[in-house]
Amino acid sequence: MDIEKTWNESNWTKQARDIIDNLKKFPKKAKVVLIVRHSQRNEPKKFSTTADLNLTTQGRKVANFFGKSLPENRTIRLFYSGAERCRDTAEEILKGFKEKGGEVVQEGQFKPLSHIGIDLNYFLTENEKYDIIELLYRWIAGVYSPTLWPPLITYSQYAAEMMLEKVEKAPENVLDIHITHDLHLMALRFGWFGLPPDSEWVDYLGGFAFTTSEDHITLLDYGELKTIEYPHWWKR
Repeated sequence: MDIEKTWNESNWTKQARDIIDNLKKFPKKAKVVLIVRHSQRNEPKKFSTTADLNLTTQGRKVANFFGKSLPENRTIRLFYSGAERCRDTAEEILKGFKEKGGEVVQEGQFKPLSHIGIDLNYFLTENEKYDIIELLYRWIAGVYSPTLWPPLITYSQYAAEMMLEKVEKAPENVLDIHITHDLHLMALRFGWFGLPPDSEWVDYLGGFAFTTSEDHITLLDYGELKTIEYPHWWKR
């Protein structure tokens, strides 16, 4: 298996390549937060609580290559969802970054990356009726009862508060990598920055990165650096 060829030529690794190519554009001393989807997993025909959704062999190897490609002048901290595919992605990134001599800390499981407040069986029932992007739009629109599925703004604010607390206590030049799922990632992208998934869904190891300054957020999104205004509730 030629992983370098997969990395350089596969469609599903393009978003990951864009992240690696552009992380160097952030100021050297900036504290950067990177939210990424886990690496390539098995694709069952039907989702269920027993479906094998773990990483493929190729997914593990590409995650390792992703780790080797991260900027070595930063201290990496890894946070992940409780799902095995996210934990295994973190472990492979850790191995890859360590192999190149980088300093990395495995922070471990982090609640906002997996916990929205919705029951898994209810989510699976809804996912049988709607595809993932339809689910996201229904969630954004407030279709679901708050007792069954907490509003997007509630989740967005809770996740921001938890992540920013971690960043505030971190040293300069840190890169906090949060490994999560496509729904969570796209929900935060919309809930924090008002950017809907109207053109491109997030692929494996795709995502966004940002750093904060006094009056704006600098966002790396699909290979482009953008200046984003703070939501009114965001703590500077």
